Amino acid sequence: MSPKEAMDSREDDRLSRTFRLPSNEGDDRLEGTLLRPVRIREEPCLVLELRSKGDAFNRDGSPPDEVMEDYAFQLFQVVVSRDRMDELLGHLRRWQTAPEDFSVDLEPEGHAATFTMEVGMREDMRCGPGKPAFTLYYSSVKNRVEVTFIVDPSCLQEWADTLEKALATVVS
Repeated sequence: MSPKEAMDSREDDRLSRTFRLPSNEGDDRLEGTLLRPVRIREEPCLVLELRSKGDAFNRDGSPPDEVMEDYAFQLFQVVVSRDRMDELLGHLRRWQTAPEDFSVDLEPEGHAATFTMEVGMREDMRCGPGKPAFTLYYSSVKNRVEVTFIVDPSCLQEWADTLEKALATVVS
């Protein structure tokens, strides 16, 4: 195998372990890559890399109507419970037929960091029927992150489909 083929193979493998959630307007997105399985206190867990980016109009108005990168962050080693990732996938699948707000705490029992993903109505966002807010909360000893954006059924379907494929690649 040539070096280019080896690099392409590694990139294909990484993409197969990546899940995506776009916003309904396409300006915001969350991506996660499953890096490796681990066990914490005998609990099957996964280490993720998370990335989120958002675009917005230039805030100072010059030039008018120019869209530019508004925010970006990357968390390189988020530890989650494998069972709770499966629970998250179950909520996403059920939401397609019975849209209900949900929240899943993804961190393993007794872990120092907290990590929660929610889908539901929020008074501080422009939510509506079929357009809930996605919210990610992450807090560790060194940092805190919260990101929220509006999604719709197609966004949640893409998230469910890509998460399911990514989880299928991991052998605990």
